[in-house]
This record gives sequence, C-alpha cells and structure tokens, in this order.
Amino acid sequence: MEHTRLGYWLAEAGAVEPAPALGERIEADVLVVGGGYSGLWSAWYAKQLEPEARVVLLEAELCGQGPSGRNGGFCNAMWYSLPPLRERWGAEPALAVARAAEAAVERIGGFCAEHEVDAWFRPADYLHVSTAAAHDGLWDEAVATCRELGVPGAVRALSVAEVAAV
Repeated sequence: MEHTRLGYWLAEAGAVEPAPALGERIEADVLVVGGGYSGLWSAWYAKQLEPEARVVLLEAELCGQGPSGRNGGFCNAMWYSLPPLRERWGAEPALAVARAAEAAVERIGGFCAEHEVDAWFRPADYLHVSTAAAHDGLWDEAVATCRELGVPGAVRALSVAEVAAV
C-alpha cells in the first residue's frame, strides 16, 4: 500500500473521471465548498433533510483527495480532548461536543451499513499507549476530567495486562 499526498485509498478506488469545471452560473439553495468528509456529509445530510433543495457541492480537485483521504479513515469521539474543551468552553459545552462526536462516529457506521458503503468501517476503542516513561500518565487528566463530568467510562486507564489482552 503506497501512501501519497492524495491518500492511499484512492488508488484502490479505481480511475475517477472528474466532472467538467463549472462554466456557467448555477443557483443553489445550499452551497457546500469542499468534497472532503465534512463537505460530502453536509451535502448528503442537506438532501436528507430537504430532498427538494438544490444542493451544490464544489470541489477544486477530486472528492476525498485532500486531508480526508490522507487521514486513513480514522474517526473518534473527542473524550480524550475533554480537558482542553472544558478549559476553553466550560463543562457543558465540552460534554456536548464530545457527545456529538461520539454520535457522529455511530452515524458514520450506520450510514456505511445502511448504504452498503465499503469504507472498511470497523468500530473499535481508541487506544493511547505509553512507549516510554515520558509518556506515562499522559491520559490521567482526561480520565480525571471524564470522571469529574460524570462520564467515567469514556476514558479509562488500563493496566499492562489489560493492554496486552487487547
């Protein structure tokens, strides 16, 4: 598998014929700029919410070619980021963001299953491990913050034996 600036999975997808450049004036009810994960998801949701809406998605290159294609398909809830989110916005907004991110991951899996999208989507936990003493305990603040905000299982520390069992 070769990882390039375009994303390694594009080679597997096969040849793609880009649509011609937009040459005329068009009108839209919703205009989405960018054909990465966020843009494609936004355009799709807009059509689901309002099927008669004229939704136009503009992408300068190929959809999925930019950062979305290079991310390797990882998506996760933001529980590990709860401490800085709380510091920036407060407890309730931080929890709202993490819960929304968790729900988005579940929706992505549901979308792939419902529409038979072969996106290699495999729901799994996110494992952050220490490979050196300097990394030990980097997750302690996230574990404590989750516990303080009433979501103690969202981030948890594992013993060496528990990690080995994963």
